[in-house]
Amino acid sequence: MRVLISGGSVAGLTAAALLSRDGHEVTLLERASGPRQGGVAVDVRGPALDVARSLGLHELLLDHRVDYEDRFSFVDRAGVPQALVTPNTDVYDSPDDIEISRDRLVDILSDAVPRAVTALYGSWIDELEDEGSHVTVGIRGAETRREEFDLVIGADGLHSGVRRLAFGPEHRFLRHLGLYVGVIRSCSTDLGVRDTTVYNEPGRMVMVRGDGREQSVILGYRSPLIDYDYRDVDAHRGMLMNAFTGDTGWRFGEIRNEIASTPDLYFDAVSQTVMDSWTTGRVALIGDAGYCASFFSGMGTTLAMTGAAAVARALAEEATVPKALDAYCSTMRPVVDAAHALAGEGADILFPTTDEDITLRNRRYALKV
Repeated sequence: MRVLISGGSVAGLTAAALLSRDGHEVTLLERASGPRQGGVAVDVRGPALDVARSLGLHELLLDHRVDYEDRFSFVDRAGVPQALVTPNTDVYDSPDDIEISRDRLVDILSDAVPRAVTALYGSWIDELEDEGSHVTVGIRGAETRREEFDLVIGADGLHSGVRRLAFGPEHRFLRHLGLYVGVIRSCSTDLGVRDTTVYNEPGRMVMVRGDGREQSVILGYRSPLIDYDYRDVDAHRGMLMNAFTGDTGWRFGEIRNEIASTPDLYFDAVSQTVMDSWTTGRVALIGDAGYCASFFSGMGTTLAMTGAAAVARALAEEATVPKALDAYCSTMRPVVDAAHALAGEGADILFPTTDEDITLRNRRYALKV
């Protein structure tokens, strides 16, 4: 079967590796000039560990897991610890989960993709026409062509172009959670953090993660949905600078300097992708394109890998593409619903809305003397 995958990050690379190993003729498109990089540490949990084992990658993930402990220290504005959360045991009840640099995970998955896969970087899908027996695809960018495929998989993230072409405009499927998040992947100054340290005040969050070699920053603030260009980095800097004014918060001065100077800033609304179905005809969505659970769920990487595996398994077990895609949706629905529900608990811990909520969180996870 000829399969086209749009998106060269965790979901797309996992799907490419599994489907090619199953004997399918796979083409992988990625709009960027190479495998999609960016972001900070991610968590590979539960069933995604089984996917890693099936690809022979589990030991590699263990070898490259992050050095710092899986715990969040919540501090006051003076930097004094007030509470401590260990997510793998306090939230997910899965102590065997692996936290790993997202870039390292992408590198490992890229190396696992068989050479038989045709990778077209700097290219994207411009046109989709589902003709029943196949899908005619217009490809633009570094490679411009029209080709026919038996199946198209959209693994192209929260702002999925495949979803827009096959299912409709983005606003129909994204549920804004009232938050925006910015990520500074590597700080230019030493903030003195060697673990994960979180500072909250109503409406704002600063999270600094350090491993002894470098530190990254995740910033969050509450806001209703606003109209902005998610590709405009200068606008993102301005929005974050406006959100983190004043010097009352922990490390706010240094954080503003990092916002202004970092060459690698990520910014987006915190949203969930909510859809009745992740397939239409011979087009399927996996990962954030179909069911982003949001930053606060801690399940994005796990959903990406398990969704890719569910598609591959369904195609191997079912006689036709329509039956396989139905089976894929049935398999993933309870998994996705559970992950989406986790976002609320994650937001309550990481982003309490009032001073009272911060106090209650700190009491719930009080430091053990």
